[in-house]
Amino acid sequence: MSTIAIIVIAVVAVAILLFVARSVVQRRRIAREREVRRREAEAEGHRSMAEDHRRKSEELRDAADAEEDRAGRHEDRATEVQP
Repeated sequence: MSTIAIIVIAVVAVAILLFVARSVVQRRRIAREREVRRREAEAEGHRSMAEDHRRKSEELRDAADAEEDRAGRHEDRATEVQP
């Protein structure tokens, strides 16, 4: 009778151990998936910010070119009207 009890206890212990191990593995998998999603969202945010910065730099470059043209025209006019 004691052999059967030992076998039953061992089977129950193994079942509990497997259940706990499965729970740990599942929690790690879920944490890993969350981390991947968080990093994907962060990367997308950085991509969006980079695109905004590129667009802004192009706008500023265009404005700087226009200002440079205006400055050139003023220099030309200053040369023309200089006594």
